Amino acid sequence: MSAPKGQKKNITNHTLAGAGAGIVEVLVMQPADVLKTRFQSVRVANHYRDGIFNATTRILRSEGVMALYRGTWPVIWIVMPRVSLQYMGLATFKPIFERVEGTLIPLRSSAALAGACTGIVQAVTLVTPLEMIKVRQQTDLISSGAERKYHGMLSTIRSVVSEEGVFALYKGLVPTVVRQSWGLVVKFTGYTEIKGLFERTASDPSAPLAPWKHMASGGLANVLVGVFNSPPDVVKTRMQDRGANYQSSWDCCRRMLRNEGLMSFFRGAWLRVLRVAPGGAIQFAVYEQFAAMLDKRSAKLEARA
Repeated sequence: MSAPKGQKKNITNHTLAGAGAGIVEVLVMQPADVLKTRFQSVRVANHYRDGIFNATTRILRSEGVMALYRGTWPVIWIVMPRVSLQYMGLATFKPIFERVEGTLIPLRSSAALAGACTGIVQAVTLVTPLEMIKVRQQTDLISSGAERKYHGMLSTIRSVVSEEGVFALYKGLVPTVVRQSWGLVVKFTGYTEIKGLFERTASDPSAPLAPWKHMASGGLANVLVGVFNSPPDVVKTRMQDRGANYQSSWDCCRRMLRNEGLMSFFRGAWLRVLRVAPGGAIQFAVYEQFAAMLDKRSAKLEARA
């Protein structure tokens, strides 16, 4: 049975609002993502052992301000489908799971299951190859006067495919699937619960939440994501880095644990929190505003029809 007309339009609005929110988030938070990736890379991290401030200063001095925006196009191409799928998944999967809560699945588990399904779709479709391109560009340093190996997005794809084969674009697929699905389990559950708390304690529960409450809900949920989702993110970066010689994601985990210890799985975690927490606050606040605006526009168009 096809979905009702209003439901289709609602999902479309969620998808468009998610894309807009994701682009705004990237443009604001990209420098933190570049730093996070460099701290996680085995090949590059040795250059940045003296803290975030000194690392930023060194990049600005030796590579210029635009180095902090390297990999922006792959990230935007990641964000548009990823964030669109994120909110489309929340709007699509969550109602499905809500109908069987308390019977086939535990109560209050619909958000988590919607996140897991959405994360798998994200990773398998576009996120893994685009993350590979982003990692290669962000860890491509200028040293000893040598030119960069990776320039534009298409030239990076050509270089990787010609030297390593087309399947190299899917290096790190398993940790990317884990990162996306587990991250959205934490994000959707955290956001839903914190937003619900604000709604239950409001003086008028039927009134729309203030934008700062959406920001607080998204930011706090993403603090949890930044910490709990760090291990698969580190493994993904290691697998996708140029010169990585791990046989599999499991081999990468085993060697990291043996050679570097448990805390190596949380390398760059604080940078990740600094990246995703304010990013989540921006993303959810912008998303809610865009979605409300699009829903209002849809209602006006329906009234005129």
